[in-house]
Amino acid sequence: MAGVLDVLVLFIIASLLISAGALIVLISSNFERVDPSATAINIFWVCVVSIVPAIFLYFFIGFAWKGQTVGAAVMQIMVIRSDGRPLGVLGSCARVVGMLLHVLILAVGIAVAYALRSTTAAAAAAIAAAFVVTTLGFLVAAFDSRRRTLQDRLAGTIVVRLG
Repeated sequence: MAGVLDVLVLFIIASLLISAGALIVLISSNFERVDPSATAINIFWVCVVSIVPAIFLYFFIGFAWKGQTVGAAVMQIMVIRSDGRPLGVLGSCARVVGMLLHVLILAVGIAVAYALRSTTAAAAAAIAAAFVVTTLGFLVAAFDSRRRTLQDRLAGTIVVRLG
């Protein structure tokens, strides 16, 4: 449930960035009476591209500062180091890198599927394999006594319930 809440927060952040860029384009075009300036279009694309670093910063700052994101705070869970100490900056970096591995695996699967797009079965198999490998990174928590996922194992962290 914490992940769902985090996705909602990230959706709001992305929506605000896109809305800011779109508003600049709209004002630059005199509310669609003239073509927008090249600078306004560039600012729009900067806002769109800045969504990716905003996502990384959301998780990094949340983990480094309090060991929890907004979703984790609502669900009363927290990420700490395996030895019980706070996560800190390096632990937060390691956990975010671990989370990025899931995205990277999916991206590789999509890239391979794109390369194999002439053969539907091979492309589908590439995407399916990427989803299976990514899912295994989360399913490993079901068989771990401390319920650690891939990013927890890489960063040496555990998720604990508060209160």
